[in-house]
Amino acid sequence: MKFKLSSLVILTFLAAGISPGQNSLTPEKTALAQHVDKNAKLAQVMVDTVFSYGELGFQEFETSKYLTGILEKNGFKVERGIAGIPTAWMASWGSGKPVIALGSDIDCIPQASQKPGVAWHEPLIPGAPGHGEGHNSGVPLNILAALAVKEQMEKNHLSGTIKIWPGVAEELLGAKAYYVRDGYFKDVDAVLFAHVGTNLGARWGEGGQTGLI
Repeated sequence: MKFKLSSLVILTFLAAGISPGQNSLTPEKTALAQHVDKNAKLAQVMVDTVFSYGELGFQEFETSKYLTGILEKNGFKVERGIAGIPTAWMASWGSGKPVIALGSDIDCIPQASQKPGVAWHEPLIPGAPGHGEGHNSGVPLNILAALAVKEQMEKNHLSGTIKIWPGVAEELLGAKAYYVRDGYFKDVDAVLFAHVGTNLGARWGEGGQTGLI
């Protein structure tokens, strides 16, 4: 799953701070997978809750309130209204290097209202907006990945900072370039951006499109 992969990639960066005699990540990988499996229900609840909000670009108020609330309950500090955008935010936990940022879009699209679990077009409200491109899943699964890594960082006394941020209004204008403009990635060592695909596979690598829209 994408969120397991994100967890392992982050941990690989953090492992740079472990001495050569302690560089085996097998126990940590196992612990990460167990954490993700144990919290599968939380992941599904987050995905379904964001799906239920279905908020258009620059209107993601309930979505952001919900997600940042979960992060704050788990010890993350949240800066809201970044880059002058009311629904934008940056959450962070930890200290020192490396700094790893996890991002994914949160806005929905017009006229995509859809009953969950139905494989054909059946809107909840005809003409209403909805999550027709999977933007309800990315940040929730990034949160699950971050919580799994946070647990291992605390257990193994690893330095490093985890950041989580939303792609606001990706379908309209895109807020990512404004985050860059205002310096929110200036101290970041790596950015991992997640997006659902057209099938159930998972892969990683450099994106084939621009990451700033």
